[in-house]
Amino acid sequence: MKRPSLTVLISAGLVLGLAWGLFFGEDGAGIKWIGDVYVGLLQMTVLPYIGLALTCNIGRLSAGQGGRLVRVSFLTMALLWVVGLLTLIVMRFSFPAWDGGSFYTASIVEKPANPDWLRLFIPSNPFWSLTHNLVPAVVVFSIGLGIAIVPISNKEVLLEKVDVLIEGFSRLNKLIVRTTPIGIFAVVGHTAGTISLEQFALLQGYLLVYGAAALLLSLWILPALIACLTPFSQREVLAASRDAMLTAFVIGNTFVVLPMIIESVKQLMEKHRLALADTSHTPDFSVQLAYPFPDIGRIVSIVFLPFAAWFYGMQIDYSVVPQLLGTGFVGAFAKPIVTIPLLLDLAEIPADVFNLFLAVGAIAGRFGDLMKVMHLFTFAILTACYLSGTARLDLTRSLTRGLTTAIVLAVTVVSIRTYLIRSFQDRYSRERLVTARQLLGTPVPAKILERSEPAPVPLLEGEDRMDRISRRGLIRIGVDTDRMPFAYFNEDRRLVGFDIDMAHQLARDLEVSIEFVPFSGDIIEPLRGDHFDVAMSGLEGTIKRARELPDMESYMEVTRAMIVPDSRRGQFSSLRRMAKELSGRDPLRVGIVAGSIQSELTSIDQGLGTGAGAVKRLGLMGNVKIVTLVNESEFFESRPPVADILMTSAEQGSAWTLKYPHYSVAKPEGWDARSSLTYFVPEESRFEEFMSGWLKLKKLNGTVQQLYDYWILGVDPKASPPRWCINRDVLGWVD
Repeated sequence: MKRPSLTVLISAGLVLGLAWGLFFGEDGAGIKWIGDVYVGLLQMTVLPYIGLALTCNIGRLSAGQGGRLVRVSFLTMALLWVVGLLTLIVMRFSFPAWDGGSFYTASIVEKPANPDWLRLFIPSNPFWSLTHNLVPAVVVFSIGLGIAIVPISNKEVLLEKVDVLIEGFSRLNKLIVRTTPIGIFAVVGHTAGTISLEQFALLQGYLLVYGAAALLLSLWILPALIACLTPFSQREVLAASRDAMLTAFVIGNTFVVLPMIIESVKQLMEKHRLALADTSHTPDFSVQLAYPFPDIGRIVSIVFLPFAAWFYGMQIDYSVVPQLLGTGFVGAFAKPIVTIPLLLDLAEIPADVFNLFLAVGAIAGRFGDLMKVMHLFTFAILTACYLSGTARLDLTRSLTRGLTTAIVLAVTVVSIRTYLIRSFQDRYSRERLVTARQLLGTPVPAKILERSEPAPVPLLEGEDRMDRISRRGLIRIGVDTDRMPFAYFNEDRRLVGFDIDMAHQLARDLEVSIEFVPFSGDIIEPLRGDHFDVAMSGLEGTIKRARELPDMESYMEVTRAMIVPDSRRGQFSSLRRMAKELSGRDPLRVGIVAGSIQSELTSIDQGLGTGAGAVKRLGLMGNVKIVTLVNESEFFESRPPVADILMTSAEQGSAWTLKYPHYSVAKPEGWDARSSLTYFVPEESRFEEFMSGWLKLKKLNGTVQQLYDYWILGVDPKASPPRWCINRDVLGWVD
C-alpha cells in the first residue's frame, strides 16, 4: 500500500487540530507543549546548518563564479522587491475614503528601542550571534569566511569534512520534518481552541488586504513569474512549495522550514535535469543568502500604513512617501514590530493604532511567513536557472499571466473596497468608546448641584466633618466635570469617570448618599468656604495646594504631556527638535488650564527639573506664549483655536484624543516630568485621617488598580466567557 505523502499527512494534522480546538476549546490547550517541542527541534538544526552550508558553498566558488552570483542575486532580489512594491501600491486602493473612528486606549505607545544594527549585522562574537539567533550576523560571518576560503588551494581538505557535518544536519532535519503532522496538529489545536474571534474583527480591514495580497503573491503572482522566466509550470511550482508554505503558515515560523525549501527546489530542478554540476549547490546558498534580506512579505506589510490612515480618515502626505519607503526598506531587515511605529511617526498617524497591530500580530504574521517562503523559493529557482543558463522569457505566458494578474488584482481591490464601505465604516466610533462608558461600580443615590455654594447645614461648634457626614447621611464632593477620564458627563448625561467611581465607593463605605458640587479652577477657597467636604476629579498636587491644604497621599502618578494636532506631532518628538522647529517662527501658543500644576510651574523663574525646567534650559520660553484656559474643552472647541497645543497629562490627554481624533498626545524626548493626583480636604481632622486610611485600603484591595485599568487603559474587567466549543456548548459534557 502506498504511503501517504507528507502534504496529505500535514493536511490531516491541520484538520485534526482544527477539530480538536473546536471540540475541546480552551480545555484542549494542554497540547501546546507538543507544538513547542516540535518548533524547538526544528530550530535546533537550522542556524548551524545555514552557517556551515553557506560557508562551504561560497568557499567552493571561483572568483568569477562569485562575481556572477552577486550580480544575478542582486538583480533577482531587486525584481522581487519591485513585485512586492507594485502589489503594495495596488492593494492600498482597497481602502475607501471615510471619516473613521478607532478604539479606546489611554496609554502612550512608547517608541520601541532602536534596533542595534551593529550587533544585528556585525558578528563581533560569532558564537554569541549563533546563541541569540541573530541570522544576519551569522550570514555575514559565513559569507566572509566563505569568501576568505575561495582562493585557498587545498580548501577541499576542509570542505569535504564540513560536507559530512552538513549532511548530518540535513538528515537530522529530515527526521524532524517527518513529525510535522504531529507538530501541526498540536499548534493548530491550541490556536483553534484559544484564539478570540474579536481579534479578527478589530483588524478585519488590514487582515483582508494583507491576507488577499499574501494569497495572490504566494499562489499566483510569484508562481506565474517563475513560469514566465523558467521551464517550470505554475502547477509544478505550487506542488513543490506547498509543504513548506503550509508548515510555515501554520506554525508561524519561516526560519525552521529553510531546509524544506532548499530540498524542494533541488527536487524540482532534478525533475527537469537542470541541476548541473557547477550549480547543484546553488539552492543551498541562494536561500541562505536571501533569508536575512527584506522579503516581499515585509514590504507588503507596510500596507498597515494606508490602513491606519484610512482608519483615522487621514491622508498620507505624498512628500513623505519616499522617506516612508526608504525607512520601510531599511527597517525590513528587522521585524515589523520595530518598523511600523517608526513609519507611523513619519506619516504622522496616531501611534495608538499600533496596539491593534500587536493584537493580531500572530494572525497577520502567518501571512507574512507564507509570502516569505514563496519569496525564498522564487529567488532560489530564478537564481539557479540564470546561473545554469536555463532561464528564458516566454512572451506568450508573460502576456497572458500579466493580463490575468491585472484582472485578478482589480477584482480583489474592488471587492474588498466594496465590502469595507458597506460593513466596516460604521463598526467603530472612537468618540463613543469614551462617551458611552458607564460606572464600573454600583452607584449610591447621588444629586448633582447646579452651582458651587456653601453647605446648607454648617458644621456645629466643635463638630468634626466626619460627624456631620454621618449626621446628615450625605457627603458633599467637589468635582470638575470637564476632566476626562476622571470626571465628565457621558452621552447619557450621567456623571462618570475614575474619580466618580471612587466617590461612589467612598459614599458606600460611609453608608451615605452624595451631593456632587461643580467647580472649576481654584479649589482652595471653595474648600475653606465649606462648599464641599472633599475634592475628587483628577486634581494635581501643586506647591500652593501643598502650602494651604492638609497633606494627602497621592492615589496616582501621571505623566505630563502635550496635546498637539496630528499634523504637527513630529515637531514635538524631542525638546531639541522643538527648539529647531520653533526658532525664527511666531511664538507657540501653549494652552494651560488655570490653577493646574503647569500654570504654576511656568510662572516659576528657575531652570530645574525635566518638565518646564528643561524647556527653559533650552531657551524655548522666548518662543512660547502662554494662553490661560478655563478648562480643557476651551482648547478643542474654540473657533478659531485659542492655542496651538495644550499642556496636560498623558492619561487625561489620551481620553481627549478619543473624542477629538485629529489630535495626539506627545511626550517629547527629554521631557520626563510626572505629577501626582490627590484628593483634597479642607482641614486636618478625623475625616482627613479617615480619607488617608481609606485610600490606602483601596490601593491594597485592588480597587484603584481595577479602576485605573478600566478608565485609563480601557480594560474591561468582566471575565470573558469560555471560548465556544462543541464539548461544552453543544454536547454539554462539561460546565
